[in-house]
Amino acid sequence: MRRLRFWPDRLGGQIALLLFGALLFEFLGSEWLFNRTETGVLASERASQLAQQMGVADRLMAQVPATERAAAAARIWREPLVLAWQADMSVKAGADRKLATIERTLRAAQPVFEGRAIRLATAGTSLVGAWQLGDGSWMTFRATGYLDTSRSLHGHIGAVLMLLICVTILALVLAQLLGRPLRKLADAADRVGREDVTPVAEEGPREVRRVAAAFNAMQARLLEQVNERIESLAAVSHDLRTPIARLRLRAAHVDNREHRAAIEHDLQEMEAFIRSLLDFLRGADPEEERLIDLASLIVTIVHDAQDMGSDVQYDGPASLELMTRPLKLHRVIDNLVQNAVRHAGKAEVRLSPGKDAVRIVIEDRGPGIPDDQIDLVFEPFRRLEGSRNRNTGGAGLGLAIVRRSVTRLGGNIRLENRRGGGLRATLTL
Repeated sequence: MRRLRFWPDRLGGQIALLLFGALLFEFLGSEWLFNRTETGVLASERASQLAQQMGVADRLMAQVPATERAAAAARIWREPLVLAWQADMSVKAGADRKLATIERTLRAAQPVFEGRAIRLATAGTSLVGAWQLGDGSWMTFRATGYLDTSRSLHGHIGAVLMLLICVTILALVLAQLLGRPLRKLADAADRVGREDVTPVAEEGPREVRRVAAAFNAMQARLLEQVNERIESLAAVSHDLRTPIARLRLRAAHVDNREHRAAIEHDLQEMEAFIRSLLDFLRGADPEEERLIDLASLIVTIVHDAQDMGSDVQYDGPASLELMTRPLKLHRVIDNLVQNAVRHAGKAEVRLSPGKDAVRIVIEDRGPGIPDDQIDLVFEPFRRLEGSRNRNTGGAGLGLAIVRRSVTRLGGNIRLENRRGGGLRATLTL
């Protein structure tokens, strides 16, 4: 399923987005319902207040002489409600359902308007109108902002900001509670097959604790099965040493030199096969990381190969410190160097330090590997007859052991054919 672009990748972001979406939906819905209710209540309340003031003005104007009413109205009523007295009517009534509702509210609030004419109209957000006094004259009014039902945005912005802050804090807390045990579980799953088995702490919500417990049980079962197979193979290899030793003794009495050499070669290949298989299965041997001089380690391997009569050259710095597992790394480099010497007769080792990684390149001028089969050589027991000579021996486990060891060292290895022939193995740590 394709992930939406706006959908966050981290658990905390997803929780925050879901909570914020749910609360925002609830906020907007409640605001809509509140506005509808408040609009009706506010309109009724304003109409009642207007009716009271109109009633007061009606009673007061009835006691003031007609010649003084205009001055009295201008003196008493000011913004936002402005009243004026007129002998004749100049306000034209508007045709609006809202105005009809206001008129009904005014008449219901002031029985004195019963039988009198009331005219209402709108002017922007203001309500203008007039009602007839008892003597037939008219009182006009203008209520500024009467029809304005909008509210200030400050309250909305403040509410949204508070909502966002609360949701963010809640999401961070939830992400911490859920994310920490999940991260530990993911780290433990990533370590499986790389280093020593360590149980995951069973903490967090019940569902997460159940996942951690199931993972620990699965890890224990896998380790038990692997150990059983290693012990079984070790027992078989131990038992095979006795008949191999007897065969070697009997081969010494074979008069035919060629037959005796062939038997010795087969026995050596059997022993090498058993050693390679045990090394492959025991690849998770515990070893602490420590600071080493990688250049000195490589130079030692090169000198050992030269002492055995191999043509191996080194190119790189005289010293380079690296935090790693030296025994495992020594086996990896030595395996690659011996593999190059075995199939090409010579090897070139180059060490290149970088900003974030260290590269170790082992090159040879041998037959190489077909491009479509380079990935296959890392599979256990895989021998490519078209590229490597079977007379070189081996069980097809060398590169499988190398890749597993490199993975446990936190690096990667890449094979590629060189221009003009030969193979290049690039080890990146």
